[in-house]
Amino acid sequence: MGLQLSYTGGICQMRIDGEMTIASARSLRDEILASIPGDPQCEVEVDLSGVSEIDTTGLQLMLSLKQRCGTRLRMVHHSPAVLRILDLSNASAHLGDPLVILAKEPPAR
Repeated sequence: MGLQLSYTGGICQMRIDGEMTIASARSLRDEILASIPGDPQCEVEVDLSGVSEIDTTGLQLMLSLKQRCGTRLRMVHHSPAVLRILDLSNASAHLGDPLVILAKEPPAR
């Protein structure tokens, strides 16, 4: 699990690589919270394209970040693992981010 940070033009950009599971969520949460700017004008963008695995603990982390940061937080580039848990939990509406929802394959005949 890794967190990469960059600050560009009033936007704090984070990229999460690896697992967002019960095994890593606590240290990841602490690292993310320490990185969120105190300036309420600063936007926070979290790139989820590198998330290889996520469980309900990782989902809870995403939801708590959204609650803490509100509209200044955007989650982008959702990996297949993230899309899967958002679909299973029906939690995408709570995040308020635009998602590309993959079409389900039609049933075999």
